Amino acid sequence: MPNYLRNRVFGGTFFFTLVSRDRNNFFANPNIINIFFDIIQKIQNRKPFELIAYCVLPDHIHLLIKLPEDSQDFSQIIRDIKRGTTIKVRKFLKLSDLIIWQDRFWEHTIQDDRDLQRHFDYIHYNPVKHGYAEDYAQWEWSSYYQFYDNSGDPEGIDPLSFERSGLSFGE
Repeated sequence: MPNYLRNRVFGGTFFFTLVSRDRNNFFANPNIINIFFDIIQKIQNRKPFELIAYCVLPDHIHLLIKLPEDSQDFSQIIRDIKRGTTIKVRKFLKLSDLIIWQDRFWEHTIQDDRDLQRHFDYIHYNPVKHGYAEDYAQWEWSSYYQFYDNSGDPEGIDPLSFERSGLSFGE
């Protein structure tokens, strides 16, 4: 098994993509989405981090988090999110052997303000990209409403910029 190197930065800001096993649409169920957010809140109470932005799609989730200045261990946070969600969803669905997640996750260390904005915008653009919504304001399961009004088209998000950037977002 490969040994992945993770970029550990005290107080760092990171973009994550968590993908469901076999791209199953577990997160099309609002009850499961609520379980996911409940787990995030419980983990934040134990291991504080700032959830800057998020988007939950049926088969994958994007998170943008900032660690406290004295922390660099995002792997444990992501592991706890995945494990906690799995345990609760198994109980909810009464399927004790259910596998929710792919084994790994995608991580990107945010380098500067421009990189932060690009990943922030990508998170809110994602439901449109995948055809789940026609505009940003239509998707209920993102942090869009925490930052923008209901206009549906935040100024400055250029969908073509994501293709031109050459970046991978772990999908």
